[in-house]
Amino acid sequence: GKPVIGSDAYAVAHDGGTYRFVSQANLDAFKANPAKYEPAYGGFCAYGVALGKKFDGDPRYWKIVDGKLYLNLNGDIQAEWSKDITGNVTKADTNWGRIRGITVARL
Repeated sequence: GKPVIGSDAYAVAHDGGTYRFVSQANLDAFKANPAKYEPAYGGFCAYGVALGKKFDGDPRYWKIVDGKLYLNLNGDIQAEWSKDITGNVTKADTNWGRIRGITVARL
């Protein structure tokens, strides 16, 4: 029910990021099916992506919706995103196809 800091002993590089887990079992589960566990939008803030931007997601501000992990920048942003999760996910999904390969600096 809350994020836990992982260990370098249970780390794996995946899709340009490093994921750290608290146990070998969690690491093995991730390796078996990364798409099930990795955050949406490469870990960028879900509300930011809905707005066509890339802001860092903070693992303290998360929500699982329909089996997918979404991160947000901070508590205030998560509260705003939560006002219309379905609409914001729809916007973010559309925007992500357009902005995924664009650097943060170019947005």
